[in-house]
Amino acid sequence: MTQKQQQAYERLLEIDRKLTMIGHISAVLEYDFETVMSKKGGDERSQQLSYLSSVMHELSAGKEIGELLGVLEGVTEATDEQKALVRVWKKQYEDEVLIPAKLVTDLSEAANTCQNKWFEARQDGNYRDFYPYLERLVDLKKESASIISRGRSLYDTMLDRNDAGFTGDQIAELFDGMQKTILDVVSQVENSGSQVTKEEEAFLYLDYDIEKQKAFSHRILEDMGFEFDRSSIGVVAHPFTNILGGDDIRITTRFEDPNVTSQIYTIVHEGGHAIYEMGANNGTIKGTSLGQGESNTFHESQSRLWENLVARSPLFWEHYFPIFCDYFPEQTKGVDLQTFLRAVNRVQRDDIRVNADEVTYGLHIILRFLLERELVDGSLKVRDLPEAWDAMSLKLLGKKPDSIMSGVLQDVHWMCGLYGYFPSYALGNLINAQVWDSMAQDIDVNDALKNGNLVKIKDYLTEKYYRYGAIYPLAQLLERGTGKKLDSSHFDTYLRDKYRRLFA
Repeated sequence: MTQKQQQAYERLLEIDRKLTMIGHISAVLEYDFETVMSKKGGDERSQQLSYLSSVMHELSAGKEIGELLGVLEGVTEATDEQKALVRVWKKQYEDEVLIPAKLVTDLSEAANTCQNKWFEARQDGNYRDFYPYLERLVDLKKESASIISRGRSLYDTMLDRNDAGFTGDQIAELFDGMQKTILDVVSQVENSGSQVTKEEEAFLYLDYDIEKQKAFSHRILEDMGFEFDRSSIGVVAHPFTNILGGDDIRITTRFEDPNVTSQIYTIVHEGGHAIYEMGANNGTIKGTSLGQGESNTFHESQSRLWENLVARSPLFWEHYFPIFCDYFPEQTKGVDLQTFLRAVNRVQRDDIRVNADEVTYGLHIILRFLLERELVDGSLKVRDLPEAWDAMSLKLLGKKPDSIMSGVLQDVHWMCGLYGYFPSYALGNLINAQVWDSMAQDIDVNDALKNGNLVKIKDYLTEKYYRYGAIYPLAQLLERGTGKKLDSSHFDTYLRDKYRRLFA
C-alpha cells in the first residue's frame, strides 16, 4: 500500500471498529429484549434499537466511507485481512448508500414491533390480529431489496444480504437432491421395522431434574472446548446465540420440551455457534467486522456439525451414555445403549423444526424456503400464509400442524425480518458433511468421539476455519479447508450410511 492508502485503510478500520462496537451495544438490547425485558417495554425498546440502526446506517453510508473506498479501490499490495475489510466494506457501502435513512428506521421499528407482537400471537394463536404487522415488515423488506437488487430477483437480493453465497435457483436444485435423499432414508427407516416403539422410548419423556440437565449439558460444552469465561447461558422460548462483544458471546436454551434430549441438542447447537464466534474473535480481527463468523450459512454448518455429526453419533454416546445414566439412574434403568441410540435418532414426521430429527429436519427448511420465495415474489399473501403452510406441511411431512403455534407461528425468523436465512440451515448440512469427511482424513475423529476428546475436533476446526473469521468468502473458505468446491454427495453418503447401520 502507498502511504495514502495505508492512512485510508487505518481510518476505515477505525470506523469499522466503532460500528462493530455499536452493533454489540445493539445486541445487548436485543438479548435483554428476548430474555428479561418487562412485558410493557417492547415499544420503547423498538425505538431504542431503531435509533441505533439509524446511527449505524448514517456512518455506513457516509461520504467519508465512499472517499476512503475510492482511495483503496483496486489495492493489491495488501494482506488478506486488509483486502477482506475493503471487500466487505465495498459491498456494504454500495448497498447502504442507496437505502434511505427513513427506510432503515422504519424497517428496524417494524421488525422489533412484529417480533414483540409475535410473542403474544405465539401464546394465543391469534394470527388475524398479528398478520398486519408481519405484512408491513414483508413489504418494507421487499422495498429495501428492490432498491439494491441491481437486476436480481428480490429473493436473490435477500439471500445475498444474508451472505448465503447461492441464488434461489441454485438452492432449489440442491434442495431437490436433498429432498430425494431425505425421503429415501425416511422410507427405508420406516419400513425397516427397527425403530423403537413409543414404549421403548418412553424413558426420554420422564421427569428429569433441570439442574442435573444443566450439569450434564455443561459437561459436554466443557469437553467441546467452550469457554465459559467468555459466555453465559440463558433460558428462552426460542433459543439463539447473540454476540454482545468479542468476549461476551451469549447462548440460550429451553427446558419446556418433553423429550430430555431436545435441550441437550439445543445447547450443543448453540454452543457450536458460540465456539465458532470464539474462534473468530481473535488477534487483530477481534472487535472488527471480520472478527465474526463468515456467513449465516457457514455458521449453521458448524452448529449443525456439532449437533448432528458429533452429538447424535453412536461413538459420541458410547462415551456419554454411561455418564448420562450416572446423572439419571432411575430414568435410564433397564435401557441399553442400542435402545438409547435408536431412540435419540428416531425418524418421525413432526411439526416443530427445532425438535425435528436429523433426517426430516431438511424437509422443514425446504418448506420454509418454498414459502418465503412465494412471499417475496408476491404469489403468496401474508394473510394466506397459515393455509399455505398447512398444505406444504402435508405435502412434505405428511401431516398438517396440530395448531397454528406449531405451524407458521413457531419460528421467529420471519417475524424479525430474516428473509433468505432459512436455507442456511440445510445448506449447512451439505457443507458440514464435506468438512467432516475432510477432517476425518486429517485426524482420528472416531477416537475423539469415543473418548470424549471433543476439544480435538474444536482445535482442528479453529485452525482450519474459525480463526479466519470473515476474511475469506464461503466458497473460498470451504475450498481452502477441504481442497474442493461444495459437493453435496458427502451429505447423501453420510445420511444413507448412518441410518442404514442404525436401522438395518
